Amino acid sequence: MGERNPGDGGSERTRDGDGSERGERGAVGRTRAHERTSALSRVGEAVGETLGRVSLRRRWVGGNRPWRVSASAFPSAGTLEERARFLIRFAVLAPSSHNTQPWLFTVDEGEVRLFADLDRWLSVADHDKRELYLSLGAALENLLVAAEHFGLGHEVTYLPGSDGTHAATVRLSESPSADSDSGKQSAEVRSEHGEVPNEHDEVPSGYRGSRLFTAIPHRRTSRGRFRDKSIPTADLRALERHCVEDDVSLQLVADPETLESIADLTARANRRLYADYAYRRELGRWVGRGAFGDLWPVAKVGKVAVTYLNLGRQRARKDGRAIREAPVVAFLRTDGDDRRSRIRAGQAYERLSLLATALGVGNHPVSALLEVENLRRELTDLLGRSDRPVQHFFRLGYPERAGDSRLSPRRPAEAVVVD
Repeated sequence: MGERNPGDGGSERTRDGDGSERGERGAVGRTRAHERTSALSRVGEAVGETLGRVSLRRRWVGGNRPWRVSASAFPSAGTLEERARFLIRFAVLAPSSHNTQPWLFTVDEGEVRLFADLDRWLSVADHDKRELYLSLGAALENLLVAAEHFGLGHEVTYLPGSDGTHAATVRLSESPSADSDSGKQSAEVRSEHGEVPNEHDEVPSGYRGSRLFTAIPHRRTSRGRFRDKSIPTADLRALERHCVEDDVSLQLVADPETLESIADLTARANRRLYADYAYRRELGRWVGRGAFGDLWPVAKVGKVAVTYLNLGRQRARKDGRAIREAPVVAFLRTDGDDRRSRIRAGQAYERLSLLATALGVGNHPVSALLEVENLRRELTDLLGRSDRPVQHFFRLGYPERAGDSRLSPRRPAEAVVVD
């Protein structure tokens, strides 16, 4: 009668000539199985840890699902508050510096309030909050474009109250009014100290339309090189007409000599910024979170490279070449240099970005030069009218490759609405 091995599930070990060898093979198999189980366990732990990081990443930068918003899901029979909440699905698709998405919303019936999320403020790169309020303006413009598309009237109040994070309040109405696409845009405009300099800001009718709304989920940032192809004059004139704010102007530059000077300023700015470890650490933090759409491993490697290597010279060469080769570089300039001016410039930028998308033209913001104050002043002087500061500028052209327009992740509306 054979002997049972309690470790092999009750099978008998044979007593013939190769019984010892079979027993040894069985022991080796069990050892290898145990090693495989341990390895799988370690892989499982690593996957669990990675998923935790992915979850954190999703909280900070979101995913691609918000881009798949469908106008057919609009709750046309719902309450005004339900419709207001739906509009935020389009607001969150706006561009923002480093894709920080620094916005929060509250909704109360037909009133949407837009706030700055200071946890997402780039305190090193954007020390004066210029880019923060530009980003908020872009989100506001998307909201208004969507409201008009769905037949809602609106009235905008800028910087209401004394809370510096409260950028704007949008009061929606059941039908289009003189405040929306059918006529004038009305706004109670308050300064940072609460004064009302103008009762109304009048702008031409019809500048927001279906093609801008349709472009919202298709708008991308074109980070790569542009083709050597001129933008038709008619398209450039259309862009100029869509900068409708009376306190914001669009300046288009295509002169090679001027572009060369701007490229040199940009290169100086990049070298100066990247020499600052605090700047690199802040940028690396957002690279590591996947803010630019990189896969998780690529984002983590990028974070280390950006943080611990001074890539200023490489960045300076790349941005300088991009400006020199751009068919057109566009500048948004304002009467003032306060928060309201920046919000309004952000609105204008998003409107132009949507129109460029509809026209098949790529655009790429260039921020480094405006993040160094003395170089920003040099740029303003170079362009003329030193009393009108540059708030934002961006390259315009046709991307060499479709893949240059990478999809950046977005947080869903539910993540940015504060109840």
